[in-house]
Amino acid sequence: MTVGGLDVLFAPRERGKGTMPTATTYGYHFRKALKEAGITKPDGSPKYSPHGLRHFFASTALAHGIPLHEVSRWLGHRSIKTTVDVYGHLVPASWDRCRAIMHNALRPGAPAPPAGAFRVLGDPVDPA
Repeated sequence: MTVGGLDVLFAPRERGKGTMPTATTYGYHFRKALKEAGITKPDGSPKYSPHGLRHFFASTALAHGIPLHEVSRWLGHRSIKTTVDVYGHLVPASWDRCRAIMHNALRPGAPAPPAGAFRVLGDPVDPA
């Protein structure tokens, strides 16, 4: 379903304010469903929350290599900085991947990058 140009799983309620639902919109029903399914802590409270599932989604996606800018967009963050501040520690392997790529690119006999792939700042632009 599309609402305001975005693909959404849950649409605004007709009698609501016409805004996108938040975790609290369905919180009561979510907690009730968990309790009925027996997905509770020893004290009887729900084991999960919509917000906790949101963190699980973002953390799992990033830890498995989904690009940060995609996860940020899916979470609805206004700025990728928010996503980096909260979840940036989950992508430490990117430095190792970058280092390996640079090492291989700079080794003798490495294949040249595709034409037009990049240019070094300060290099004249080829008019051809």
